[in-house]
Amino acid sequence: MTSDGQYLRTLFLHPPSYEGFDGGAGSRYQARREIRSFWYPTWLAQPAALVPGSRLVDAPPADLTLEDIRPLAAEYELAVLHTSTPSFAHDVRVAEALKEKNPELRIGFVGAHVAVNPERALSASNAIDFVARNEFDFTIEDVARGGRLETVLGLSYRSPGGIRHTPDRPVLEDMDTLPFVVDVYKRDLAIERYAIGYLLHPYVSLYTGRGCRSKCTFCLWPQTVGGHRYRTRSIEHVTTEIARALRYFPQVREYFFDDDTLTDDLPRVEALARRLGKLGVTWSCNAKANVPYDTLKVLKDNGLRLLLVGYESGNQKILNNVRKGIRLDTARRFTRDAKELGIKIHGTFILGLPGETHDTIQETIRFAGDIDPHTIQVSIAAPYPGTELFRQATANGWLSGEALVDERGAQVSALSYPHLLSTEISRSTEEFYRRFYFRPRKIVAIAKEMVADRRVMQRRLREGREFLRFLTARRREKSPGGDGQAAAPRAGRRRAGLQVVLSVPEQSTSIMSVPAAIRAAGVFAAFEDVERIIFRTESAELPKPWRRYLAKLPRPWAQVAAPGGSGSLAGALEPGSPVLVVAPNTIPEPDELRKLLARPAAEDQRTIWIWRGVPVAAYYPEALTLLAQVARGSEIFPRQALVDAGAPRLQVPSDDWNEVSGVAGARATERRLLRSLHQPGDGYLARFDRLLSVGLSRGLVRTPFTPNVITALSLLVGLGGATLLATTTLWMAVLGSLLLWASCILDGCDGEVARLKLLRSAFGARFDIVTDDVIHLATWAAIIAHVHRTRPELSLTGPALLSLLGVAVSMASVWWLINRHPSEQRRGFKRVYERIASRDYVYIVVILTAVSRLEWFLWATAAGANLFWLSLWAWAWATRSR
Repeated sequence: MTSDGQYLRTLFLHPPSYEGFDGGAGSRYQARREIRSFWYPTWLAQPAALVPGSRLVDAPPADLTLEDIRPLAAEYELAVLHTSTPSFAHDVRVAEALKEKNPELRIGFVGAHVAVNPERALSASNAIDFVARNEFDFTIEDVARGGRLETVLGLSYRSPGGIRHTPDRPVLEDMDTLPFVVDVYKRDLAIERYAIGYLLHPYVSLYTGRGCRSKCTFCLWPQTVGGHRYRTRSIEHVTTEIARALRYFPQVREYFFDDDTLTDDLPRVEALARRLGKLGVTWSCNAKANVPYDTLKVLKDNGLRLLLVGYESGNQKILNNVRKGIRLDTARRFTRDAKELGIKIHGTFILGLPGETHDTIQETIRFAGDIDPHTIQVSIAAPYPGTELFRQATANGWLSGEALVDERGAQVSALSYPHLLSTEISRSTEEFYRRFYFRPRKIVAIAKEMVADRRVMQRRLREGREFLRFLTARRREKSPGGDGQAAAPRAGRRRAGLQVVLSVPEQSTSIMSVPAAIRAAGVFAAFEDVERIIFRTESAELPKPWRRYLAKLPRPWAQVAAPGGSGSLAGALEPGSPVLVVAPNTIPEPDELRKLLARPAAEDQRTIWIWRGVPVAAYYPEALTLLAQVARGSEIFPRQALVDAGAPRLQVPSDDWNEVSGVAGARATERRLLRSLHQPGDGYLARFDRLLSVGLSRGLVRTPFTPNVITALSLLVGLGGATLLATTTLWMAVLGSLLLWASCILDGCDGEVARLKLLRSAFGARFDIVTDDVIHLATWAAIIAHVHRTRPELSLTGPALLSLLGVAVSMASVWWLINRHPSEQRRGFKRVYERIASRDYVYIVVILTAVSRLEWFLWATAAGANLFWLSLWAWAWATRSR
């Protein structure tokens, strides 16, 4: 008990689950976002404020793992965990770990998921002692007082006679009896960890009321916890809390009122706005797309910056199906009014609602482009238990059998209709984002924001990288192959994929600053047949520096600690799927791995792979076979899995595998990696550059420099060289041409370092292409300026225009016909043209600058560049005709 003897020592916990998972006590859509973002755990902070001496721990934003949380069990008598439908299985494992650490710890679960089915939640694990139903603030306070559970209203609990349910707690009417959550934020949270892409940072969010008058069939909170009556705190109570927050957090740039619909009560929101205006705060809130102009003006005049508006769909029939209670013409007028007043809008849309078709998805995408909110969020319809949408999906057979999130915690479609499969719904989110954000008007608007505010620039660049990774991951989702496969997604079945178990020793070897196990994981993750990767570690956890690599791994992964024995491995493996166990500190060669995998998969039998007389991998057609093999004495895993006297042997060619545990093996692998950097598309003269860049990259991989930093350095050096080349002084012009040559070498280094350090990204590839184009154009402009200044008697208008035209069209043509295709598809003349289009020209520029004859280059390119692109298109046309 605490010192005052009235309350149990209480821990309020949002448990760790998926990395970056925003499923806490304040998130309406529990999933990992397109960009890293977190809502405040307000629903946990509220009861935490009622229990003196308690502590709130929000694990995901703090990057806390189970190993970080486990020791806390010994310090408390009561633990209250907030859970959600997607994270429930993870949260149960956290509860079991806490109970194992402290068997006397009383553990309770709260949240919508357990409120709608408390009996099923309690049956999931004996570690859960009770669950609180509906609004749980004062329910938890009563439990924390240490009384008997049967006396607490609104509780379901485990007893020797089975699961018991106490009467429901009356709905809270006097909202002013709730204490301030900002006191808990100040005490337990670091507010800088909380960020939402469309809100200013740092921000603080809280509630001024609970409940929503709308009857949307998909919305979780009003149907499970908050109700459909809008119960509000007094304006005095709200503004007093905001005034206190201003003292606590002077760095906060925006306050967000997270009521389901703050504009449900127009007179109240106007009065609240006027009081907030006197405090001088910037604020935002959730709103329905029907707020009249006069109210919007009052809100804007008193500090409103942004409205979060759920448009959901651009099809009126779908809005009617989900009882949205809004007309599209009203939404359009509201949006025009808000824009006229300078109010920004973050529009949210949902794909896959009842009545959705391919055509309605296109209609919604066009609608979003027409109304053009400042930012958007595209979610997938989620049938949360307890909602009308879930009941409809169950009754109509719409549930696809898939979870609400994938193995990484990202949203997937759990709904599948006869006319619209779940895979198409999921893929449509990428199309929606791409068509909205990759419009010239939107790109220009984002660029203006970045130029105007350095903080916005830094944030948008980070979010842009995360967003492009999200789009890339979506592209990897495969559609059904035809009518014969159409039923598979609906039943939730899919062809068993290969599971790869990588053994990670206590001291893992690094190759070019990257751990060997990460390199091996990257090789396997590139193959479509690989379903997931499991790291079986000697230590309790993977090293934290590994996370930046694992975040970019294109396959789901899991970690199993050796101390857990074979039981932990069994929990991580799909029993009916094939498994490949890989020896520690070994890395296969990617070009040959497909052939190695093909034979055992085709023969469907256990196979031991032997490389230079040593077993390096073992294939098992089913995980059950592996588990039976290692069930006894799993402490010697993976050696036990790699030694099977009855299994056929597959000899691995000596060049197809790498063993890196020794110094000699590691150095040989590094040399092989460096040799692989030489590209088939290197120019005929630029192959000398590659020798220099590879040597430089060998040193750069051991520095903190990222590929994008090297690309930026290449751009600066190139622009500096072009500037000097444009001068009339010979030695400066020669120096400029040499700097352009140095820029070419650095340009090779960025891609090499990206490959060596496994830091390749879609953003980096695009940045590299843009840098190349900018330097090309700057070089040609510098040559024109140099010749014009040194030979003013020459008429350059004609050749200059022809040269620039030829260069611009040639760059576009090379990208369209060659560079946008995978490297392995570039054969014959494509490879020849790719080499001609490389930076061989820089050697000619250096020589002609030294002999003061750059005008020869200008005349030559005026003809040559245009002949190049004309011949390239002629070749392409002839190839297609054949």
